[in-house]
Amino acid sequence: MVSPLTSNPFHQVTEHIAEQSHAMAGATIAASAALGCSLGEACVRISAALLEGEEQQFARQRVAARLVEIRRRLQELADEDGATILALAHVQEDRDGQGRRQDRLCQIPLEVGGLAAEAALLLQDFRVLARAARDDLEMAILLLSGTAHAAALLLDSNLRIWPEPLIRLTRFEPELETLRKQLQGIRPVERVRG
Repeated sequence: MVSPLTSNPFHQVTEHIAEQSHAMAGATIAASAALGCSLGEACVRISAALLEGEEQQFARQRVAARLVEIRRRLQELADEDGATILALAHVQEDRDGQGRRQDRLCQIPLEVGGLAAEAALLLQDFRVLARAARDDLEMAILLLSGTAHAAALLLDSNLRIWPEPLIRLTRFEPELETLRKQLQGIRPVERVRG
């Protein structure tokens, strides 16, 4: 059994992705979103000492705890996507087996995009409480926004490259549209200094 992608040192992960005979876009997007989430989580924790009152501390703890959950799930999805695309590229199986893998490779970007967007929106709402690492918080929001958009683009691509695109379009297009609407709420800053 192949070890999960994210259990390897970072340089091995990047080399593994670069050396494949197939593009590992989904795993790359999920791992990138996990990194953006980590940066945001650090910014939230760094602000802790400067927050005033129980209410602000509770808000910070709630955001930090949810970011931990999102980051861990994104790592799981990076591993799952990497294993699924590898199996799809190399394992010869019946049409139903291929179809199930292709469906999963449509579901994963939806989940990754939704989680990245949720994390970006959490950080965006935390802006008013950020007392330290504000510039870094904005960079985390932009990274998460970018990965959420990339996940939407990946799903859009997957819906069109495999056989029977009309069946998948009917199933996944409404969810993709919901994700796109969620992305409209993310507002990264253009510049960190005016």
